[in-house]
Amino acid sequence: MLRAFVYLVLGWVLIAVVGGLADVLSLTIMLPATSAVIITHAAFSAGTTVHFGLAVAIALGYLEDLHQGAPIGTLALAHGVGFLVLRWASGRFAITGFVMRAAAGLLAALLIDGLTLLVLLVLSDPLGVPREALWGATRVLHWHALATLLVAPPLWSGIDRLLAALRLDDRPPQQAYWTGK
Repeated sequence: MLRAFVYLVLGWVLIAVVGGLADVLSLTIMLPATSAVIITHAAFSAGTTVHFGLAVAIALGYLEDLHQGAPIGTLALAHGVGFLVLRWASGRFAITGFVMRAAAGLLAALLIDGLTLLVLLVLSDPLGVPREALWGATRVLHWHALATLLVAPPLWSGIDRLLAALRLDDRPPQQAYWTGK
């Protein structure tokens, strides 16, 4: 449970820091989906149970909803379903090394963006969102995924180090840190 709390607090801080830096620096480019990397780490971690990981994913999605001004529940649902898909994938794939962490971040961002788009398309009429605007947004999603690809390996390594420092990591110490190999 403490591990889930660490994921949630770290995700909340990263949402605020990335959004705050973008506002202060007047960045208009797509920002990385740090919460996607966090739920990917939680999904592929043996130390995170499904119910705590799902709770973290939904809570981070809700915080993203509040931060981005999205209809409440949109990103919460996308993050929750995304976590379940990633947890299923964790039984079939292993994420080791820099390249796999980057690829996992990229795919997680694309998965959550796709699920968010699907939810908004289904609910576009009740929400009053024009479908043309949603389809237009798909032209820039690759920048969001690319930004996430770039931050995924160092963020993943930072999460590993934080969990090891808090003695919440389930791996032996020699494997707890990313060594660049």
